[in-house]
Amino acid sequence: MNRNEFLKMIEQSEIADHKEYLCQVLRPAIDILKNKDAEPRLGGSRFGGASDLPAGSEWPSYGMKPYRFLGQINFSEIPSIEASLPSKGLLSLFVADDNPDDGDYLEAFEDGYIHAIYIPDSVNLETICPPNSDIGKAAVIEFSPTVDIPYDEYQLRDWPFKEDQSDSYSEVRDSLHKSSDYLLGYPSHYTLAYNPTPGADWISLLTIDSDDDLEWCWHDGDKLMIFIEKERLKNLDFTKLKADAG
Repeated sequence: MNRNEFLKMIEQSEIADHKEYLCQVLRPAIDILKNKDAEPRLGGSRFGGASDLPAGSEWPSYGMKPYRFLGQINFSEIPSIEASLPSKGLLSLFVADDNPDDGDYLEAFEDGYIHAIYIPDSVNLETICPPNSDIGKAAVIEFSPTVDIPYDEYQLRDWPFKEDQSDSYSEVRDSLHKSSDYLLGYPSHYTLAYNPTPGADWISLLTIDSDDDLEWCWHDGDKLMIFIEKERLKNLDFTKLKADAG
């Protein structure tokens, strides 16, 4: 869905009187669609599986434990939109997702929970398996541009919607997404009663849902939200990401 389509939908909705407000808070977003029938290719976008890294790379670790490979995004595969994402390069994401009874356990909100490697040019890549050979299933991912509005009243000041409009608002927001996995936009969750965005200088980079096939379970079947500072994204610096889950 694009901006013009969104405006037409709002005009016909039960929250049409807040059209101006919604125009001001509208953000670009990119839905991520899993194509589990497609075969992963070297340097292609996917969730799970093994990571494609520059030849000879070492698998990243935290403490004495290897990170778990979350997925990789080839930015050249994303349709062009008015957003601050790179136009090319491969972003590999890793997560310190482990059993809390083991050592070196990190909570989703702690520094180091998310590890990222950005490769500006996807050349000289090789598929590298984790040290424990626990590769897991993979799903090729594809992208569909859309727009997004805040998930709830905690994400913006001056929330104008009354309680009896909450269902209509949720229906509108849900209609914007083909998937609960997406880039940019606003973070969404199941359980939080606060804004998970770390601060005014941060934006949502990636929101992903739990997935049994990929053996993803963020907390108790919640969502994982990953954030980046606006200036770092502008400079293609993915070295200090933050996360939350709920």
